Amino acid sequence: MPVPNFSATVDHFASRLAADHRILATAWLERLDTLLAVEKGDVFPSHQLLDHIPELLKEIAAYLRAPADQEIAANTGVMTKAGELGLLRFDQRASVHQLLREYQILSEILESFFAREAAVLGERGDATAAVLVLSRAQQAVRVLQQKTVDAFITRYTETIARQTSQLRNFSRLVSHEIRQPLSVLQVAARLLMAHGTDAEATRIVETLERNVVRLAEVAGTLERLARLTRRPDTAPNEQQVDLSAVVHDVAGQLSDMAVARGVAFDIEPRLPTFAADAGRVELVVVNLLANAIKYCDPSKPARTVRVEADWSSPHPRLLIRDNGIGIPKSKLDLIFEQFVRVHAHLDDELGAQGMGLGLSIVRESMEAMGGIVSVESVEGEGTTFVLEWPAISQRQSIPTKTS
Repeated sequence: MPVPNFSATVDHFASRLAADHRILATAWLERLDTLLAVEKGDVFPSHQLLDHIPELLKEIAAYLRAPADQEIAANTGVMTKAGELGLLRFDQRASVHQLLREYQILSEILESFFAREAAVLGERGDATAAVLVLSRAQQAVRVLQQKTVDAFITRYTETIARQTSQLRNFSRLVSHEIRQPLSVLQVAARLLMAHGTDAEATRIVETLERNVVRLAEVAGTLERLARLTRRPDTAPNEQQVDLSAVVHDVAGQLSDMAVARGVAFDIEPRLPTFAADAGRVELVVVNLLANAIKYCDPSKPARTVRVEADWSSPHPRLLIRDNGIGIPKSKLDLIFEQFVRVHAHLDDELGAQGMGLGLSIVRESMEAMGGIVSVESVEGEGTTFVLEWPAISQRQSIPTKTS
């Protein structure tokens, strides 16, 4: 039986990562295609930026061989590329949540890669070395993620400062440009009232008209300047959220858990799209779908979780229904409190565990977005959670019923 070698194992992982860096970057790009709002060809719109993720992976491969006291943050080149990625995503009007999700996907791809390579090594690999290599790769991803997010936030802050300056200039322009023609109009109005001759009245009226035209031109200019200062979609924590994409993404993340418990998702084809904090929306959906799976009823032959929209509401409204074990009526008022676990006594039977924080996080997240969450449940039959956000988006439309 071959004796595992620590350095040989490290070298194997580093070599394989360096060799496969473009394959892994392509896999990452394919996953991003379902996440980003931009066209696939625009994810990296230039040849220079196209090499960012492959180059980051190559640097991570080199970092795996580096001495234990060497940090990837000391590599100026790779940190610069990570920062450029944050600026690119800002220009594409992404969100901080989206950046975090992109790096999460990269971490998942690396985990799968290391698992495959560990299987290839088999007994020839040193287990301790494999664990340390994976840990070091994930640490590198976290450092690069932080650099990308920092660059994104810095650009956002600069944008806010610039817009604030534009608003100050706007105020000064209003004060200067409108005050003078208004003064002329005021004087002309007084003269018009004092002079009764037709010729004089005509001249004064013409003066009034010229200044009114000038005011109209100034107003048009100010309106265009005002549009330049309004960029609500640059907020790093708010963007157009497509609930269909969010729900399907979360369902994919929880698919293994659902299959293990025999739970099927039934997701309405079209769900609302509206402006909200994308990170909080996903957090809410994750907690509610995970709870629906966790507390399914093992005695029922068909265990389902239905996600649908209430299109009759003037606000974005989402319903998450399950036919699980339900919640006792006496406990409904308590479930959104911290550390409350209604079914803790069934942990062994259901294979469930937790700290009782999930639903309190749901409530706090909805309140932070100006929304509300409510619940209806019948013990033994199932539970329905209703999520409602405060404002409807122009992009949201109500499907037309056909007879």
